Amino acid sequence: MKTLKPFSVVFGWGIAPAFLLAAVSMAQASTIWNGPNIGFYHTQENALADQITPGVSLTRGASGGMYNAVTEAGAVSGVSPKDTKWAIGTLANFNSLTYGPCPLEAGGHPPGFVGTTFVVHLTNEDIYLQLTLTNWGGQGGIGDKTFGYIRSTAGVPTPSVSITNPANGAVFPAPANVNIAASATVSSGTVTNVQFFTNNVLLGSVPTAPFTLTANNLAAGAYALKAVATAAGVSATSAVVNITIVAAPAVTITNPANGAVFAAPANVNIAANASATGGTVTNVAFFANATPLGSVTVAPFTLTSSPLAAGSYALAAVATAAGISATSAVVNVTVINPTAVNLSGANLNGGQFAFSYTADAGLSYVVQSSSNLVDWVSLATNVPSGSPVPFSDSFDSTAIKFYRVSRLPNP
Repeated sequence: MKTLKPFSVVFGWGIAPAFLLAAVSMAQASTIWNGPNIGFYHTQENALADQITPGVSLTRGASGGMYNAVTEAGAVSGVSPKDTKWAIGTLANFNSLTYGPCPLEAGGHPPGFVGTTFVVHLTNEDIYLQLTLTNWGGQGGIGDKTFGYIRSTAGVPTPSVSITNPANGAVFPAPANVNIAASATVSSGTVTNVQFFTNNVLLGSVPTAPFTLTANNLAAGAYALKAVATAAGVSATSAVVNITIVAAPAVTITNPANGAVFAAPANVNIAANASATGGTVTNVAFFANATPLGSVTVAPFTLTSSPLAAGSYALAAVATAAGISATSAVVNVTVINPTAVNLSGANLNGGQFAFSYTADAGLSYVVQSSSNLVDWVSLATNVPSGSPVPFSDSFDSTAIKFYRVSRLPNP
């Protein structure tokens, strides 16, 4: 625990009026020792002092007051142990107490302070600790001990740890390899281990910085990540970072068929089948040669392209669910400038009337007949693989019949 030193002003008066202004920086922070309590007892047979810090060691002789064994040879009546100031109170209100000489040195009857709690300020180190007097000169039920007390210690610093990667709420496609990174520090000492957990299951541990670990092949599901840092046997746990692993959606183009041919300019109707395990597909975007054609947010996922000029086109659909996208296999189509349909080679032989017509491979054509040039009957529809295309029909030489061939519109 840290606190800020107060701002102080000192005024002096000499032969001539003069003022002295002194300011103590508020940037300096105090140290509060609120760790586990320890008991210390001093007897004539055991004259060891309590070495609190390298600069302060509290002790007392067979008689007289307390003194700092590091810098003093003995107690001075009415004077605190050197480099200490005292106040009656607890650490809970240390910053509002008034500090001064140790009350145990102020005359009177120090045994009357047995059971009293003090806050001691080690002025050079700027440390505050709590001390409760338990015995003075045999008072307090501890026999011949010249004095005793229980005081707070610095304790063991608790490390600080947080997960820095991934971000809370991140979504990954399954199976996912997720890199987890943590920042772990301690005010004094060294962080000696950081353990990583998913849903309270240990993934592994890292003994030294940088504290990073990769979780491999995570299946679809929700995961709560946390890190536990340890320093000097004391551990701390990070806040939980929640991530989601989702199965990538499945998407295929169902129309047109791969290799389809269209006559220019072609408004191509494109349809896709898209689904997501345990979720909903929220968007399907369509592309031709990697150029966006448009997108559809709800099923059925169909879109008609703007007119496509003659050329080759690689069609693809990209489906998105829970922020994860997947791309379909490519469907290749061709748009051509169609040739004119011409009939040739008409002949009648053995009751069969035959002719040929020009066509473009991959486009659809229909052959029709009529007896009056008004009512037409479809005789054959085909998608030729080449040109010219032969056609024959049984023919009654006593009848009148007309034939025509038309290229069908793009599907």
